[in-house]
Amino acid sequence: MPGIYGVANSNNAKVNLEIMADAMYLYDHFIQDELLYDEQLGASRAHTGQVGEVTSPAKNVSNALWIEGEAYNVSDVADELGLDATSFPALLLAAENSQQLDKCLNRLDGYFCAALYNAETRKLKLISDRYGMRLLYWYHKDGVFAWGSEVKAILAVDGVDKELDPTSYDCFMDLGYLMGEHTWFEHIKLIKPATVIEYDLASDAVSQHHYWKWSEIKPSNLTFDEAVDELGKRFIEAVRRRFDPSERIGISLSGGLDSRAIFAAVDHLYPDYKAYAYTFGIPGCDDITIAEQVISRSKNWKHEKFYFSSDNWFEPRKDKIWNTDGMQDMMHMHGSEFLPEVAQNIGVNLNGYCGDAIIGGGFLVRVPWNLRITRESAKLFYGSYAGLTDIDSDFYNIEHVEPNLHMNRVRRFTAYGSVNALPWLEQRKPFFDNKLVELVFSIPDEYRANNRLYSAMLQKYFPKYFRDIPWQQTGKPAAMVRKPSIPTRAIRKAIRTINGLLGIKSTHGYTDYPNWIRNKEISEKLSCLLNYDSSEYKTLSDIDLANRWLQPHLDSNFKNYSNQILRAATIELYLQRVFRG
Repeated sequence: MPGIYGVANSNNAKVNLEIMADAMYLYDHFIQDELLYDEQLGASRAHTGQVGEVTSPAKNVSNALWIEGEAYNVSDVADELGLDATSFPALLLAAENSQQLDKCLNRLDGYFCAALYNAETRKLKLISDRYGMRLLYWYHKDGVFAWGSEVKAILAVDGVDKELDPTSYDCFMDLGYLMGEHTWFEHIKLIKPATVIEYDLASDAVSQHHYWKWSEIKPSNLTFDEAVDELGKRFIEAVRRRFDPSERIGISLSGGLDSRAIFAAVDHLYPDYKAYAYTFGIPGCDDITIAEQVISRSKNWKHEKFYFSSDNWFEPRKDKIWNTDGMQDMMHMHGSEFLPEVAQNIGVNLNGYCGDAIIGGGFLVRVPWNLRITRESAKLFYGSYAGLTDIDSDFYNIEHVEPNLHMNRVRRFTAYGSVNALPWLEQRKPFFDNKLVELVFSIPDEYRANNRLYSAMLQKYFPKYFRDIPWQQTGKPAAMVRKPSIPTRAIRKAIRTINGLLGIKSTHGYTDYPNWIRNKEISEKLSCLLNYDSSEYKTLSDIDLANRWLQPHLDSNFKNYSNQILRAATIELYLQRVFRG
């Protein structure tokens, strides 16, 4: 993805910064900001120009600031702190100069990362947004400190240690994502949520702290009905803060509730707005059918459909593995093939990111209710990899398990779909609005369980779109709040799998990876790629992945190892790019 990057205390900051700039310049439409450097530090930003500042750094006295992303309540925070600032960079610089940076960050609602450098004190600060959604990586070893919105920028620095993280291979193969701060490299880490990392160039010392914690959300006494009303108001306001009719904004519309809820809120706020929505899938799938029903209820929206096939998904995703630094399984890059075409119509996507998990209580079927996360409850979700997260940190001192899941499973898995899209489309995420999240985690888990609160809100505020149009997950309108039980869902999935093996097409899913992998051209490419003797993954495992997963899948239509095969392919393609160029 585009973003900020830099290096400090390297042998040649200028040369290293130029190499980092080349690594970040993935597409011709990227905009490269000024390369700023002195004897000890170099920094810059690559971006698409869709949101944020036209150029960087912003400067004030001895401070220089690079931001990638945006905040939605700048004027409110400035007024609250008594700061004279009309832009996001001006606000952060004013807060730093008045020693109110942590107070400012604590109140900001946004999707951003930043680097702040004081040339006089020779200190650098790296900043993540409250939920760490705008990813930023950092490296510190042998006196060199480097950072980047993409790992590849750090890898480009001369002398950076590329030792692989010993935990990452098994974690990625088993879960399909990495945990906590981990990347593929032992010495490159992902910044934590709501964090300021400070690096002192003179002493080569690193410190970090949280400027906000989940414990700041206090329990409320709202009744269920009061919570429904408050949720509806806060959700509409969250969408309003992220929507400007003068911008090129659209929605990726599926058969789920989350993107439809955003669509309904936009229609509520701007009923005459002429907008663009798009849906991807296979012909006849539920997602496209339901999206068409939704669009038909509004007179002004253009709707474009994109179709997967067995021969248009594999090759385009190879480069996107590099874009996401090998941390998104290529099986879950759904729709990324079509982003350049979508970008011809819009520059910003209102993203339904995590709506079901935040409001719908999607994780509550697997974890205890109204209790702080523990190592035991974490194992219910992460298994043996629970120890790779900050479970014991006071950052998670709240009587809910889910915040840790949002900062790990969601941030390290779901978020990479957004990362994959950022070279073409800026993303805005109403469901991670601060006031909305604060409401959700101030009320009992029982309110949200089985989609009860979410459905009630949608029915009350947007009946036009939720009274009778089905939900892809259940096939029934959102008013039918009870989701199928885990055994029922397992049985349905098994039936769909058997039907697929028998050649009976299902409309439930929007892909068909088991059969696409069996396509002769794709299977031959995978066989060559996963050949153990010529592989890079053999440095991490003594298991021949072609024999373990691919060949049994090809030999029998009654076996489905799509997940394992495409995770393995993701790892191998990424490692080849890193170590072979």
